[in-house]
Amino acid sequence: MLPVPSRDRWQPLRAGLVDLFYYDQEEFRFRDGRLLLRGNNGTGKSKVLALMLPFLMDGELAPHRVEPDADPKKRMEWNLLLGGAHPHPERLGYTWLEFGRHCDDGGTEYRTIGCGLKAVAGRGIARHWFFVTSQRIGMELSLVDATSTALTRDRLADALGEHGTVYDKTRDYRRAVDEALFGLGEQRYAALVDLLINLRAPQLSKRPNEKALSNALTEALPPLDQAIVADVAEAFRSLEEDRDALAAMTEARDAAESFLGHYQRYARVASRRRAAEPRNAQSRYEHVNRELNAAEESHRQATENLEAADRELSELDQHAARLRAREDALRTSPEMRDANELARVAQEARRLSGEAERLATESAASARAVDYRSRLATEAESALTDAANALESSRTTAADAARAALLDESVLSGQAEAEQAAERQERAVRHVETLISAADQAHTKVREARGRADELNAEAAETAERHADAATEVEQQGSGLVAATQRHFATAVELHAEVPPELQVWVETLDGPNPAKTAVDAAGHQANTALAQEEAELRARESAATRRAADLTAEITKLEAGEDSVPPVPYTRGADRTGRPGAPLWQLIDFADRLTADQQAGLEAALEASGLLDAWVTEDGDLLSRDTEDVFLRAAKPQPVNLTSVLHAEAPVDAVLATIGLGVGNGPNWIDATGRFRIGVLEGAWRKQSATFIGRSAREAARLALLTTKRAELAAVQEELAGIAAEFEVLRNRRVVLAAEIANCPDDTALRAAHTTSHAIAAEQRRLAVRLHDAGGRRTEAEQTWEAARQRLAEEAAEVGLPQSSPELREVSEALARYRIAIAALWPAIRRHRDAIRYADRTREELATAAEDHAGRVEQAAEAAMTAEAATERHETLQATVGAAVAELQRRLVEVADEAQQCAATRKTADVRRTTALTNQGKAQGRREELATQLEEATAHRAEATEALRRFATTGLLRVALPDLPVPDPSAAWAPDPTVRLARQIDRDLTDQPDDDQTWERVQRRVNDELKSLTDTLSRHGNTASARLLDDGIVVDVVFQGRTTGTPELAEALRAEVADRGRILDEREREILENHLVNEVASTLQELISAAETQVARMNAELSDRPTSTGMRLRLQWQPAQDAPTGLAAARDRLLRQTSDAWSEDDRSAVGEFLQAEIANVRSRNTAGTWLEHLTEALDYRKWHRFVIQRHQNGQWRTAIGPASGGERVLTASVPLFAAASAHYASAGNPHAPRLVTLDEAFAGVDDDSRAKCMGLLAAFDLDVVMTSEREWGCYPGVPGLAIAQLSRTDDIAAVLVTPWEWNGHRRVRVTAE
Repeated sequence: MLPVPSRDRWQPLRAGLVDLFYYDQEEFRFRDGRLLLRGNNGTGKSKVLALMLPFLMDGELAPHRVEPDADPKKRMEWNLLLGGAHPHPERLGYTWLEFGRHCDDGGTEYRTIGCGLKAVAGRGIARHWFFVTSQRIGMELSLVDATSTALTRDRLADALGEHGTVYDKTRDYRRAVDEALFGLGEQRYAALVDLLINLRAPQLSKRPNEKALSNALTEALPPLDQAIVADVAEAFRSLEEDRDALAAMTEARDAAESFLGHYQRYARVASRRRAAEPRNAQSRYEHVNRELNAAEESHRQATENLEAADRELSELDQHAARLRAREDALRTSPEMRDANELARVAQEARRLSGEAERLATESAASARAVDYRSRLATEAESALTDAANALESSRTTAADAARAALLDESVLSGQAEAEQAAERQERAVRHVETLISAADQAHTKVREARGRADELNAEAAETAERHADAATEVEQQGSGLVAATQRHFATAVELHAEVPPELQVWVETLDGPNPAKTAVDAAGHQANTALAQEEAELRARESAATRRAADLTAEITKLEAGEDSVPPVPYTRGADRTGRPGAPLWQLIDFADRLTADQQAGLEAALEASGLLDAWVTEDGDLLSRDTEDVFLRAAKPQPVNLTSVLHAEAPVDAVLATIGLGVGNGPNWIDATGRFRIGVLEGAWRKQSATFIGRSAREAARLALLTTKRAELAAVQEELAGIAAEFEVLRNRRVVLAAEIANCPDDTALRAAHTTSHAIAAEQRRLAVRLHDAGGRRTEAEQTWEAARQRLAEEAAEVGLPQSSPELREVSEALARYRIAIAALWPAIRRHRDAIRYADRTREELATAAEDHAGRVEQAAEAAMTAEAATERHETLQATVGAAVAELQRRLVEVADEAQQCAATRKTADVRRTTALTNQGKAQGRREELATQLEEATAHRAEATEALRRFATTGLLRVALPDLPVPDPSAAWAPDPTVRLARQIDRDLTDQPDDDQTWERVQRRVNDELKSLTDTLSRHGNTASARLLDDGIVVDVVFQGRTTGTPELAEALRAEVADRGRILDEREREILENHLVNEVASTLQELISAAETQVARMNAELSDRPTSTGMRLRLQWQPAQDAPTGLAAARDRLLRQTSDAWSEDDRSAVGEFLQAEIANVRSRNTAGTWLEHLTEALDYRKWHRFVIQRHQNGQWRTAIGPASGGERVLTASVPLFAAASAHYASAGNPHAPRLVTLDEAFAGVDDDSRAKCMGLLAAFDLDVVMTSEREWGCYPGVPGLAIAQLSRTDDIAAVLVTPWEWNGHRRVRVTAE
């Protein structure tokens, strides 16, 4: 019968081993959650403990966790293969532990945990697995099949079905056990297992360590709820993420502002240089326009003068006509011929003189035009020279940059080619950088591969030496085993076996099982089979006899006590009749005196068969409840002939008997003396020898007869059992002899170990050879890869004409950046040079035309002067030849002539004025046409400058340079006048900004360098900054958080964003400190610290009640640690002074600052941890304190770690750990958690009184315990119950005898097998 739980919390009920160690199938039962494994040294009690606990809670196979003494040589596979002593090269076994608890609803609940292990010779533990199930082993689950073979993992999974789970990973299994039984969480469950491992350590008193004990007690205290820590960590992590984002944004803001300063300087220089073009074009336009207006005015004035001269000439022509008529009259006279000739000549001389003067005037005017054109040509040549110099400087700079960037100067022939060359070279640089990195990585791998190959060569040499030594050991062990086997077989009594001839070969090869073992197993199996058959027969006889004796003893006891026989209880009766009012019918009736014995027997048989005999009769004849599972008799209509005539009874039973007829057919219910009966539709019959229930005399006679018979039968059975016991003793002795002979068969463990060592070393040599070959291959492969990388680098670097070293390549990359800046400045210089050439050519052409016109006019003026001089000379000669005859005529003609001359002079003056006006008109007209052409050119140039400034505005540089300057929409066309006003405003606003070529080149280089810094800063956070090289300048585009923006907008947006986020973060930080650190964390810490103080006081109360026999008492002091955080004392005082609801603002602030400081301290020490890790450490109030263990002896308290007896050291080391375990379990999330501890060599060196109190302390702490001891029985009054497994074993028998005992709190009894 399996044990059942009696507590509402989980307690261990059973543990078991299947095919492990020297056990086939062994079960260990607990009593009240306690089990003691006792026996002499070498019986394997510590081995059973190691295979049971804490292993089944830990799941780790490492020896330092499995074995109580942490011996690394004790590997798990030994527990299966027994160091090669097991007859098979592989073995599969199980260890398991069953827990049970009593549920609130009255039912029971069970959990079984276990581990399956499979070991293979030469491979160790080939596989292991774990399981958790609600099934009970031996009832719903068996770990072996019908052939007693342990189940494999897959068969176990099938057997568990939906009632359990198989786990392959230790972590998953530990989590399942924790969730099913404890509810501690991963970290605290791990701490509990570590505590149990420490507590289990044997001879604990030899190394008492105050710090270790303090740590164990500290870990037992419940930590701050991980949910709270996780919430706070998440809040701080979110806050830190926001701070990181703010830092990134601040960094981006600083970078943007820094770049913006340089970019603004670049934009200011570019804007002033670009604004100079519209201003210069406007100046030229205004100059030409002013000159055109002056020419227009000159043309108008000349036109007016010409019209006035024309009117005056018309009047003078009329007056001259009158004078000519008078003159004609005079000149028709003969004297007039000479006079006419004289007049003609004079007139011609005057005309020619006037023409000469006019041509001289025109010559002077053309000379002035030549001077003006010469000045323009000189200015144009100067501008051309400046443009040529600037172009040459730009070409030189670009050529130098191209050469430095390893580009051919021919790429500067065109803008597109230059840009494409830069792109190609940049791609080539990146490619070569990749090749250099690949070559460096390949070189690193070569060094690593060579080093690994050297290590393996050294290891191979050492392994070869070890293999030679192992081979010698195998030969020695083999010969020794053969000799020992021969001696053993010759002296065996019960074991009949011959030494196999193949043993000699086997010891050399170990091929197959050990022939000697096989022979021993076969002979032993044969002998054991025969003994088992004999034992089975004896067991069957003993079991049958024991059952008969027990049954007979019980019957005799009842009969001797005068107990009457009662009718058999039908299985349909579910109710308990104890204490119920009334009685069964057979106790209330008796036979009439006149009835014969056969009639009495017939009536009783009929009543018994019909169910009436044992039916219940109440005092009032009614049913107690319809739900009562029983048969009742009730009075009904009396029958004329009824049972009252043959049966006597008192009222109300006689009324019931009257209801039943007597004899066949008397009513629906009748009874007949022949044994027949009818109850409703049910009719039947039965017979018995005599009446045994109705009537006192009948019952007494039956009892005495039966008592005599049973006593005789019991005596016979006891005699049979005595004989069987004697036969068992003989059989047991024979089995002991056989087991000793089997067990003492020479062990091949040493031989197998030698072979295993030799094979392992050989395998190691083979693996080393493979690894060495692989390492050589990897080294060759690495060298080939390195050479290929170097060759590819050399070839492809040479192909693109780039250096193969990183420093030189960085110089090329930097030169490439300078090249981009240089070509950005080259193309505007080329355009300015071309414009200067066109303007110089035009001014030279205009100067040549003016010079040619001037030369012609000078020649004409000289010719006219000579002609006029000749005419004057002729006139004077003719005047001298004219006589006096014509003097009068001449006088008169002179008068007329004077008058005519006056008229002519007046006319001439008027004509001169007309000519002058006409000349001025012509000059003005020519000037008008020339200036109109110039005005068109100036207008076009102004329009080009206007468009250039508009294009420049579209780049955004103007807004960068002058953010407050009102600028027209650059997407629409611009008018020249507003553009000129804008350019002048730009020049006024930037008047302090130098814009010479040297400054221009410097700001271009600087903005390119700063752009790289901005790009690096933004790229670290997933943002980008790129530059576009346009004709109008460098335009920077920024993609920040997926949105494209300009640098000024970015800087302004970042300034606003940083300010807003900083304010929000400050508010969030205050909220986190108030809501989380103070309201949640601090208040929870207050509860935990207060609970810890209470728990320590309770522990001390338990310890105080249990002094040792010498009067020594222990106590625990929980106090701030020596390395406790600064300010702990003040914060602790505030935490414990009153509840968190009553804290003042000063209290809340002080506690918050203390927690903040500790968090900051932890984060400064561990910069790589997560917030959860940091807060878990910083808010672990347990680490702020330490436990001090003190003992009270000779009237004073002193530290418990110091000089003391062995027993006192044991108590000092173990009792605090009991308290730690108790505290650990008390803080479990599952209120029904088991409370297990394990002790190896419990209380060694402690006197009986102290051991009794320690055992009582385990009970007081409500701890379940599995412990081992060589001499301890644990039977103390303070221990309410204890299961004891006495282990016995001899070296010559491969088995362990387990004798179960129990202490029930009063006495120790041996538990017999059920």
